Amino acid sequence: MKSERNYFRATFIVLCFSILTVSGTPQDNKGNPIPHFLFPQFKEGIVIMRDGQKFTALLNYNMVEEKMITELDGVYRYSKNPKSIERILLENRLFIPYGNGFYEILTSGNVTMFLQNKANLAPKGSSTGYGSKNRSVGPTATQRFEINPVTHQYGEVAYIDLPQNFDVVPEFVFWVSNEDQLEKFSTERQFIKLFPKYEKELKDFFQNENINIRNREDIIKLGNFCNEIMKK
Repeated sequence: MKSERNYFRATFIVLCFSILTVSGTPQDNKGNPIPHFLFPQFKEGIVIMRDGQKFTALLNYNMVEEKMITELDGVYRYSKNPKSIERILLENRLFIPYGNGFYEILTSGNVTMFLQNKANLAPKGSSTGYGSKNRSVGPTATQRFEINPVTHQYGEVAYIDLPQNFDVVPEFVFWVSNEDQLEKFSTERQFIKLFPKYEKELKDFFQNENINIRNREDIIKLGNFCNEIMKK
């Protein structure tokens, strides 16, 4: 009986250590650290093209490069034409191409909230963002791949290793649609100024709900509230 207790105790300790190891350090599917990616691991997502084509792929978002990266057969690739993508569903989150990157849609309606998931590289020990781009993306002139929906769209090889002695500094940016334009905001005052007609309602909501303007979940609550009171 004592040996059984020791066995289960040892098994429990190993299991706990494994859980801490997996969840504590974001890694790619090869075990390399990826703190500059949005999700801890590459996950299966759905890519929906503007021409109606749809396919699944292992995806993750490089916040430094602001590129959606896919992994297939141990090779990482990025989209050679993001604008041909209509939307991507990944981890119950919706992404659309904007500029050269992808913005996450937090709420939809008369008021649509967007999140630009981005990050910079800073030298270790530095207190400010370096503004440096990851040197991960490179051409693929010498490599050939079997043509399928994934490789047809994601045909460019990406190298996702980080330079040494750099830290990843998150720099999330929130945007809101306002009269068919995207407006960036980082303070409560900036947001309310965009919708002066609803100044009182918004001020009360910020105060009563204790909204943190830098928190993703709070911005979702704010967007849902705006769509309730700003119905056309």
